[in-house]
Amino acid sequence: MDSDAWADRAARSKRNLAHAQLRFAGRLRESLARSPKNEAEPEPGPIDMRGGWAMAGAWAAALGGVRLDAAGQAAWAIGLWLAAGVALLALLRPRHGRIGSAATPSFAAPALCCAAAALIFTQLLLAGAGTNPRALHAAAATGEPVRVQLEFTATPRAGTAVNRFSEDAREHTQYTVEARVLRMAEHGSWLGAGVPVHLSYPASRAPEAPLPAGSTLEVLARASAAEPGAREPFWLNAASDLLLVGAVREPGVFEGLRSRFVQACAVLPEPGRALLPGMVFGDRSEADEELNDAMKVAGLSHLTAVSGANCAIVMGFVAGACRLAGVRRAPTLLLGLLALSGFVLLVGYEPSVLRAAVMGSIAAVGVHSSRGRKAMAALMLAVVLLLAYDPWLAGEAAFQLSALATAGIVLIGRPLAVRLNRWMPALLAEGIAIALAAQIACLPVLVALNPSFSLYSVPANLVVAPFIPWITVAGTLGVPVLAVFEPAGSALVWLAGMPATTVGLLGTWIAALPGALRPWPAGAAGVLLAWGILVGTLVGIGQVDPAAGTWKSRARLAAQGVVTGVLLGLLLPVTALVPTPAVGDWLVVSCDVGQGDGMLVNAGEAGALVIDTGREPEQIDECLRRMQVEHVAAVFITHRHADHDGGLEGVGPRRSVDALYYSMADSTQAPPAIEAASGEDPRAEQLGSGATGGAGTVSWKVLGPLPGGVFTDENDASLVIRFEIQVPGPARPISLLATGDMQEEAMDQLIGKGLVGPADILKVAHHGAANGGTRTAPVVHPSLALISVGAGNTYGHPSETALRALEENQVTVLRTDHRGTIVVGWNGQGLQVTSWGPDPPP
Repeated sequence: MDSDAWADRAARSKRNLAHAQLRFAGRLRESLARSPKNEAEPEPGPIDMRGGWAMAGAWAAALGGVRLDAAGQAAWAIGLWLAAGVALLALLRPRHGRIGSAATPSFAAPALCCAAAALIFTQLLLAGAGTNPRALHAAAATGEPVRVQLEFTATPRAGTAVNRFSEDAREHTQYTVEARVLRMAEHGSWLGAGVPVHLSYPASRAPEAPLPAGSTLEVLARASAAEPGAREPFWLNAASDLLLVGAVREPGVFEGLRSRFVQACAVLPEPGRALLPGMVFGDRSEADEELNDAMKVAGLSHLTAVSGANCAIVMGFVAGACRLAGVRRAPTLLLGLLALSGFVLLVGYEPSVLRAAVMGSIAAVGVHSSRGRKAMAALMLAVVLLLAYDPWLAGEAAFQLSALATAGIVLIGRPLAVRLNRWMPALLAEGIAIALAAQIACLPVLVALNPSFSLYSVPANLVVAPFIPWITVAGTLGVPVLAVFEPAGSALVWLAGMPATTVGLLGTWIAALPGALRPWPAGAAGVLLAWGILVGTLVGIGQVDPAAGTWKSRARLAAQGVVTGVLLGLLLPVTALVPTPAVGDWLVVSCDVGQGDGMLVNAGEAGALVIDTGREPEQIDECLRRMQVEHVAAVFITHRHADHDGGLEGVGPRRSVDALYYSMADSTQAPPAIEAASGEDPRAEQLGSGATGGAGTVSWKVLGPLPGGVFTDENDASLVIRFEIQVPGPARPISLLATGDMQEEAMDQLIGKGLVGPADILKVAHHGAANGGTRTAPVVHPSLALISVGAGNTYGHPSETALRALEENQVTVLRTDHRGTIVVGWNGQGLQVTSWGPDPPP
């Protein structure tokens, strides 16, 4: 090459560099500029909402369809296809000899809605979602083990568990995995099944070789039914060793890449070591509970679960690199879609990733075909396609939050950024607007899941925003590079790991700030308040103008708002809209009966157990009514004080009662009596230490009072009962220790004889009085302590002594005087608490 060519190339490079510097300077000025405060606000641009009816129909059908059997799904599919066809014929009906603008447009919405819903029901029917084998149903009903051959559809997740009902109550490793039953043994032969299940098994029952997804095994297991509409309708708990059927499947290419990346992250400092795999491809197995809680409180937990933002960063990086390299539009689009497909395969099929990938693909093709960036239309189409592929996504909180966050950014983000730009630079205004828009849009689902909100979520997301593209790009590149050239891959791990460490440290610091997690009204009131804030924001920024048009158009808008509100309500978990769950959705209820005790225990199909009734019949009756209890398997009166048995008349008149048990010190006193709705009043039976029994999913054992034991007054005659409640999933039942009003010396005697052991839930003795003792908490070491006490009582209950003993043992304490009626449930992984009172539980 001659000197002239070199000179020309050097000159072009200088010009390109100068142009790049000018573009950078211009963009910097734009990002720091503020719009004039007196400038007229731009009118909100039109948003394509035509797909809203299709999305609403698909989402409603998915939520309801997974709860139906095959016959119900078929009936709905046929009926909706017919309705969609009729609506389409009406839409295309010629008027004045023409089809098109003169046709009847009012049939478009029902046609779209019915067609989308019919598509979902058809998919459920073809997938066999409503067909469950008879043998599994029988095994779940009788508790008898069943032998199955199944295939793991995911990699087992390790956790720790304690069998508190064995003599050797040590922690052990417990695995949980999604699987599909291939065959079931029935009457000496194997029958095909194809039912998705959750399998739980201890490490001691697993083969020595690791069991990746795709492994086929045989096991004898006990079955229990999951919640209606669950993706896996049954929980299986291994009752024998797992036997491999064939060779262990070798880990796939992407599984190997993820495993190598996690190993490479081991050299990073904490918390980056635990956070980086989650921020790159959603692997949170290395993060401990303390770190996860801190990220939730700081409002940053979404960063450790791959979201649509990661997909956008990956496609944006590929598009930017192609643009710098001079690649044309069509190849750039193809390379972007290939990169996105590879990223989804690497990450796995997370709901938010699927939504973002499908929506991003639709939007990218739309932009390439010059149809504009119709984000809402792309979102709605993506939701319909994804629900048609996997209807269970509709009930998953991650998918709901992902869709709502995207809609919030589209509808609220840009108008809000324009307003904020009058007071701050454009770059800062856009960052705050996006974070705030996503927070407002997600609020209805967030408060339904947990009635609280993160006070510092918006500033926290704003502070960490510059680190996220760096972490995503460097980390994602590091995954394949590690397999090709390890030194370069390790360097990328460090480049991504240090900002990830910074994000983790910031999240931990923000979570420790005063008032980081603020309470929110529980139940339907809190959800409606969140929807009100969302709708109010849309009205405030001009996206919805309720005063526009004629009275007819406003009435039409109001009617559409009511219909849309009902349909949007279907996006929430059903329990968020029904604050008083039916029998089957809860474990233990501490009823707000004022200064007294009243408790319910769920016994499944057998009904409920009642432990004490408070002082007034109306209060315990209201609690039973709100929990929709129609049958009482047994009533336990721990001792004969009015604040424990005065409300007994409120139990029976509207309900059938099978048994009545009691304890009392004065043998000359008449036993309690109850009038049951069944017309057959149960005979009262006095219990003592050693008595056992059960009803439905609950078994119980009386620990005290001891015959000839310590006795000072009627309180020491209290029944102390251990209840064990079977729940779907875990290898052991959930335990409750109910202590009545037993006082310190009598309780210490039970503890000294070794009768009292660990339990998950403790009903604190004597309303938390000082004479209830302090030895119970360290011996029982519960996860949750319930104190039934009246607001403003004159006894000084609960005492500082009792509260301090619970606090020193790291026990979560819930009081009826603060929370009202407290409902404790099981979410498949741990205890979940809601309440009917002035303040939400932590």
